Amino acid sequence: MMWKAKATINDEYTEMKTPSEYKISWEDFDSNSYRSITTGNLIRTIVGKKWFSGNFKYSYLTEEECEQILQMINNYPIYVQIKDPLFGVNGVVELQAYCSKVSVEMLRNQEDGATWRNLSFNIIQSRKIGGQ
Repeated sequence: MMWKAKATINDEYTEMKTPSEYKISWEDFDSNSYRSITTGNLIRTIVGKKWFSGNFKYSYLTEEECEQILQMINNYPIYVQIKDPLFGVNGVVELQAYCSKVSVEMLRNQEDGATWRNLSFNIIQSRKIGGQ
């Protein structure tokens, strides 16, 4: 399982197609951080640690696969269970998130449906979870 998603908190999770490429970045959020002019030390008020941002890319999708993913990530918020190595080799994190960027290209359109390529999007964590 790479990732699962649901549109509302009360829905059941749906296992989503594994992306061709997956990139994670994490970011700490501080409030009023500054560097001391006398010691040079960084003075930080940490609001949250290791906030998740994931980038997904699918090389090729059928029309049905593309529609399923686009319909799911169009929800705000979206609830996801997603593989995250920060939580161990088999680590999975559960997040409330949103998608802010998405693009896709049609490769060909046929009577039995379109073939899509290069679907890419991000999933950005929107709520703090325990341990952050």
